[in-house]
Amino acid sequence: MAEQQLQEAGYSPIHFTSLFPISQYITIGPNLNKHAVASVGKAKAAPVENLNQLRAVLNGSAKLLILDLEFFQAGNQNHIFQLAGRVYNQAEKFNYYFFNSQQTDTRQLQFLRRYDVPFSQAQQFTVKHQLPRIIKLVDSLAPDYLVSWDNSQDFKALQRAANRLAIPKQNRFWNTVQAIDLEKLVAQQVWNGQKALGLKKMCQLLNLPPFKFHQAQHDVRAIEAILKFYSLDLSRELLV
Repeated sequence: MAEQQLQEAGYSPIHFTSLFPISQYITIGPNLNKHAVASVGKAKAAPVENLNQLRAVLNGSAKLLILDLEFFQAGNQNHIFQLAGRVYNQAEKFNYYFFNSQQTDTRQLQFLRRYDVPFSQAQQFTVKHQLPRIIKLVDSLAPDYLVSWDNSQDFKALQRAANRLAIPKQNRFWNTVQAIDLEKLVAQQVWNGQKALGLKKMCQLLNLPPFKFHQAQHDVRAIEAILKFYSLDLSRELLV
């Protein structure tokens, strides 16, 4: 695949602007051009094992970072193409898209056109180049907890990528920050240990507003809405 294919496919010439249309990074405070101070040695927060503990954490001073990854499949393996995060009940959020030459030509062309990036610059938006940047960003946010809706596939994919890049284990935030798998927690506490529902079905059961599911930036909003539901003391709320 080459830039000539863009013209053959009917796309207008693309002009490179900046890195940030891809990252769509929105946050308050940290400057990513400065080296983030690593939180090596910081003790993990206490694990959250039930909904009462979750409610206490949500209503306390801990910082929770909600994460969601989206994948495409190639070569019998899942590859990351989007990673989004937002700090619970605060303004900080980010949304990264990744370019991968194993994506279909159509998806590559869509990526290049949507984010105004020429093919010659696309390698700057691969997992190889973006993951270290994201690790630095998460470290600067210094969350106490990582919250996901089923984190098993997400963390495995991050681990594979970090292994390929030889990133030290102590610098991998999914290793060092206490994780909360909200899907498993709800399954244990609400569904008596049975397999939990998908994110969309869970939102429907809680009568939450509709979200554009399977888009990472919208999935993190859905997870935040579920967290806000469980932050309530339902016995007190029902009496009011």
